[in-house]
Amino acid sequence: MLFLRGILIGLIFGVPAGAIGVLTIQRTLDEGFHAGLLTGLGSSAADLLYSCVGVFSITLISDFLTAHHSVIRVIGGFLILGYGALNLRRKERPPASVHIGGAPIKCFLSSFMIAILNPATILSFMVAFAAFGITGKLALVEGISLTLGILVGTVLWWLALSAVTAHFRGKVTDRLYKRLHWLLGGLMILFGIIIIVESLIR
Repeated sequence: MLFLRGILIGLIFGVPAGAIGVLTIQRTLDEGFHAGLLTGLGSSAADLLYSCVGVFSITLISDFLTAHHSVIRVIGGFLILGYGALNLRRKERPPASVHIGGAPIKCFLSSFMIAILNPATILSFMVAFAAFGITGKLALVEGISLTLGILVGTVLWWLALSAVTAHFRGKVTDRLYKRLHWLLGGLMILFGIIIIVESLIR
């Protein structure tokens, strides 16, 4: 069933979370479960769009992304670099009772922008489709079933990551929080630098 295959593909895509996984963990530690989940959902939305491009063979979009792949990736790398730098600038740990308030859109859009600025996602989807035996042109209903499965799979991953991180949020000491804060910020900066360098070399 294509829906179930889509869920598996979504879960496989979610596990190597990269910069967005780091951002989700950081947001969950800082602002709680809902902030982390919304951050992950932004990535799911971008994955849904790219999976639609791959499933329905929208060549106009895929050709544009292929032609401007390096430039788009460099922009994404600088965005990740910026979020990592902002993370390192935080000096105080937010209170455990903090709510995301007016920030839901920020949480969602930040990860959406990082994910959408990674055109290589389309190629990754194509490889995943081939690995799961999904070849040839799909009918509209089949395509919708597959893309919805991918969406569900990615959402399940971000739900699990946010829930696990939120569970340990109250148990993290101030000293450990500072170390995690620097580690997560440093990882994002590293991801950003790697993406920028790789894109410029290519």
